[in-house]
Order: sequence, then structure tokens, then C-alpha cells
Amino acid sequence: MNHESNFLDEAFNNAKPALWYVFIFSMAINFMMLALPIYSLQVLDRVISSGSEETLLWLTLVVVVLFIAYGLFSMARQMTLIKIGEWLDNSVSKTLLAKSIAISSVSSNASGSQNLRDLAVIKAFITGPGLTAFFDLPWALLFVGVLMFIHPIIGLVSVIGAVILSFAGILNERAVKGALNKSNELSVKNMNQIETSARNAEVIEAMGMMDNVVVDWHQKNMDILDAQSLASSRSAVISSFAKTVRMLLQIVAVGVGALLFLEHSITVGAIIAGSILLGRALAPFEQAIAAWSSYTNAKKSYSRLKESIKVAPKREQTMDLPAPEGRLSVENIVFAIPGTRHPIIRGVNFSMPPGSSLGIIGPSASGKSTLAKLMVGVYQPNSGNVRLDGADVYTWNRTDFGRHIGYLPQDVELFHGSVRNNIARLSHDAKDEDVVTAAKMAGAHDMILRLPNGYDTEIGVGGGNLSAGQRQRIGLARAFFGNPKLLVLDEPNSNLDDAGENALVMAIKNAKAQNITVVVIAHRPSVLGFVDKIMLMKDGGIADYGDAKDILAKYTSAAANAKQVQKAAPKQQIKQDAS
Repeated sequence: MNHESNFLDEAFNNAKPALWYVFIFSMAINFMMLALPIYSLQVLDRVISSGSEETLLWLTLVVVVLFIAYGLFSMARQMTLIKIGEWLDNSVSKTLLAKSIAISSVSSNASGSQNLRDLAVIKAFITGPGLTAFFDLPWALLFVGVLMFIHPIIGLVSVIGAVILSFAGILNERAVKGALNKSNELSVKNMNQIETSARNAEVIEAMGMMDNVVVDWHQKNMDILDAQSLASSRSAVISSFAKTVRMLLQIVAVGVGALLFLEHSITVGAIIAGSILLGRALAPFEQAIAAWSSYTNAKKSYSRLKESIKVAPKREQTMDLPAPEGRLSVENIVFAIPGTRHPIIRGVNFSMPPGSSLGIIGPSASGKSTLAKLMVGVYQPNSGNVRLDGADVYTWNRTDFGRHIGYLPQDVELFHGSVRNNIARLSHDAKDEDVVTAAKMAGAHDMILRLPNGYDTEIGVGGGNLSAGQRQRIGLARAFFGNPKLLVLDEPNSNLDDAGENALVMAIKNAKAQNITVVVIAHRPSVLGFVDKIMLMKDGGIADYGDAKDILAKYTSAAANAKQVQKAAPKQQIKQDAS
């Protein structure tokens, strides 16, 4: 398994050495915990009987020092776990975000934030009390051993308690596992539903769907609450049982100790020390039961992350290549959405010399947008290749490839920030003149200057402060940024008015003048009058291909004839009815 697919395991494996420090700190903490029962034993059995104030003073000083050390070791252990959590976050969060975006690029059902939420759950378990409970658990044997030394019967009471609480822990795991898994799965789906609702807020408000959306979410949330309530109720019952057992066993230990004292087998100090030690021996079992749900959630989140990494698109990226001239070749490509059998693209084959332009038309669901994503390397063909200057666009290093590509998707999404940052593709070292040049080539410069703060105008989340046409024109300027050699525009005029469409036509002319290879997908032919070739797509294949003027003339005349037939049909029907 390569590093790309195994980075999560490697990160956790690299964090394991730091856990040895946590183990050492836990050992020291648990040894320090012996100070209190030993102190009680010595004070009750020796100091009181001897009346030695000096002995009491020195014992107290030693115990105070030990408990100060206990506090320092506890702080060190917790700080180590916090640093482990931070290190894991810094090590994998960027890669997980990239994986999430990559998955979202090929699957509309994916949640872009779920991976990071799962990482947060794992980090919370590592830095919370759950993991420390499991580190303290093995040291219960130390306290049981000391209890055996005090008296075997008291030690036997602690062993019985440990066995009972161990069975309670097993019962807790089996009782809550199914309900917790169901709750987690439903919660993930419901969070995705919330994200979808937020993206479609305008539709919900405009079409009066709010009540339906809320009711649908509430019904699903009730299923989550039912599963959570079942798991929490079972866990609460078992945790309460464990706490009750521990307290009863401490009472039993005191009672047994009293009987042994009456038989002159142990001292009063041993009774008190035994009660304290028994509580300390059984406490990790009780804490582990209480922390089991957080452990289960973290384990489930880790499994989800592993599965997410498996389904992420695998992209073996090549080294950086020389800047291309813009020669595009699509070589008999076939593509089907993963998990489906019927291909969306069927044997598409064409080539474009540098600086040429192609218009793609066709009915809805004919594969035009899918072909655009294949041309810019978002999708990988099932067979065939898409090449730019002979290099496979899918395996080309994405950062390097992106510098030579301009892409305007059908649904334009902008990032929270300024107009300038969006045009600059969020680059922090972009030059102002390059941003302005891109905007001028896209015909958006004058429009941007009329915004409240020009290029520094904050567009809001998703570009909410702009109109759809303004977002589309800024997206076009982003596509022109960096002097690309291949420009792929998917429905670039879908939200444009006449002024915007005129600017788009000028942008296409500017691209041709700069020797940029241009592919334009459009329903309206008004922006296709200046392309060299037009390709008609139907059912995922090429239905027609030729010079733009010939194709436009052919289908314009066909559409006109169809309209004349439709107009003539009612008149012919009237004549037939009259006769």
C-alpha cells in the first residue's frame, strides 16, 4: 500500500512513541496514588500509637511532595495527549481536506466536512478523559497486589469487584454498540441533509418548502434521538450499576476489615488503607465503562476515515512538465460513473490544435458537462485518454496543471473573500496586475470597478453578495487568470444579460488572439459564432462535427423548418375539420 492511501495509519503509527511517555506518566501517577493509603496506614498504626510529632511531620512532608509530583505528572500526561492531538491534526487535516474535496468532485452525495468532523471526534477522545482511563486500567493490578499484601481476603474482594466490573464493561459494549452505530450513521446522513438544505435555501424560501424540510429533518432527527437515547439509557444503567458495585465493595472491604481487626489479623490503619486502595483499584474499570461510548465513536470515526480514503480518487501524479502549447487530443474515451454500468461518454474522439476553438452543443444529459470534466482532469476515463500536448491530463501534477488551465463550471461557486482573491484563485502572492489582466480579458473589469469596493469587495459566503451574472463573470475572470493554454467554459452565458454576453464574446475573441485553445459548451448559439468548429453530442457520443458556420446553418434551418411545420399543422387541421 502506497503512502497516498496509507497516510492515516502512518500518522497514527508515528504518534505511538509519544504514547510511551503517557504510559510512563501513568505509571508514575498510579505509584504516587499509593502515598495516601500508606500515609493513612502509618499515621493510624504508628504515629497515633507512638505519639511522635516528628514522625507525623516528616510523613506529611513526604506525602505533600509526592502529591505535588502527582499533580505535575498528571499535568504532563494531559499536555502530552493534547500535543499528540494537535500533531495528528496538523499531520493529516490538510490531506483529509484535500481528499474530501477530491471525493466531492466526483460524487455529489459526499459531505465535504465529514472527514474533518471525524478527525475532531478522534482528537476529542485522545485529549479527553477516555484515553487516560484505559491507561490507568492495567495499574489496577498494582493496587490489587497491595491489597493482597494487606490481607488476602481483602485482595479477593477486589478481584471479585474487578471481575464483576469487567463483565459490566463487556455487557456495556454489546448493549450500546448497535444503537451507537445506528445513531452515528443517521447523524452523518442528517448533517449532509442540513448542508444540502443550506445550499438550497433560496429554493426552500421561494417555494414554501420550509415546513416540509423541517418536518423531514425532525423525523430523521427523532430516529437519531431514539438511537442515542437507547444507547445512553443502557450505558447509564450499566454505569450506575458499576458505581454502585464499587461503593458496595468498599463497604464490604471496611466490614471485612473490621472482622479481621476483631480477629487481630490487621490493624485499623490497614482497614482505612484497604478501603482507599480498593476504590482506586476499581475506579479505572468504572471510568472505562463511562468512556466506552467515546471510544466507540472514535473507533467508528476512524473506520469512516479509512473507508473515505479508500473511495477517494486515486491519482498517480507525474512530475511538473514544460508549459504546454494547448494541443488537446481526446482519444476514444469511455466514461461511466463509478458503481454504474451504462457509460455517459461513449467513444468520443477528436483533437484540437493550439489556439483553436470548439463549441459543443446537444440536448440535456448528452454528456457535455461530463466531457468538460474529463478534459480538465476532474474525471478519469474508464478507457481512452485525454491529453494536453501529449501528456495525460488526469495524472499531470494538479498544481502545475492548474496553472495552464482555465475552467468555468456550469454551476459557478465562489469562495468567501474578496473579488480579487477569487480571481487570483486564492493565491496569496498573486500580483495585482495579473488579476486586472485576467478581469480585462474576461470583459469583467468595468463591472468589477462598479462594485462598492471594486476588486476589494467582499462577495460573502458562496458569492451571496453578488448576482448570478456577476458571479459568472468573476468566475470567467478566474478562468483567465495566469495566462492558461486551455480554456473550458461550461454554459458560460447561462446567467448573463446582453452586456454580459457581449463581454463573453469579446473574451472568447481575446482568448483566440492570445492563442489559447478554447472549448465552449452552450445551448444558445449566440456565443458560438466565433468558434472554429462545432460538435453536436447525443447519448454520450458525437452526432455531428464540422465547421461552425456549416453546423449552425444546418441546425438553424432545421429548427426553422420544424417551427413552420408546427405552425402549419393547426391550419391543416382546420381545413380538414371544415371539409
